[in-house]
Amino acid sequence: MDTGRFICVLQHSIPATFRLFLAVNFLIYGAAKLTFGQFGVPTEEIAAMRGEGFTLAWTFFGYSRLYEMFIGLGEVIAAVLIAIPRTATLGAICYFPIAVNIMMVNYAFDIGVQDLSTVLMVMCLILLWLDRKKLLLIFVKSHDVAERVKKL
Repeated sequence: MDTGRFICVLQHSIPATFRLFLAVNFLIYGAAKLTFGQFGVPTEEIAAMRGEGFTLAWTFFGYSRLYEMFIGLGEVIAAVLIAIPRTATLGAICYFPIAVNIMMVNYAFDIGVQDLSTVLMVMCLILLWLDRKKLLLIFVKSHDVAERVKKL
């Protein structure tokens, strides 16, 4: 395989792999929230005690089933959008703020999956960077687009 063909394969396979990895992770976490309830219902003992970190965060998020369903639905929608090539850019736009929020909660409350949440956020950021030409079209006037895209 020549170098040009190899680079072309990488340019298409890496974003596709990232999209599928991100989609699978959000589908799993979103479905868990929508079906079983990932956080659980806090017991009276936990509600009465002053928890820290993980216990405090999980108890707080588990307190409202409606909020848990809202988070799960957002994850599932972002996962489906990012998995479909035609809607992948919109999916990455939806996915990114959710991933940043999850990562920050994991670090702030020492949840324990900081590495995974950081990888998900960085992969999504890379997908957004790869689509920067499309996204630039949103922010510039139509006559400026051709010139700015050429410079990228």
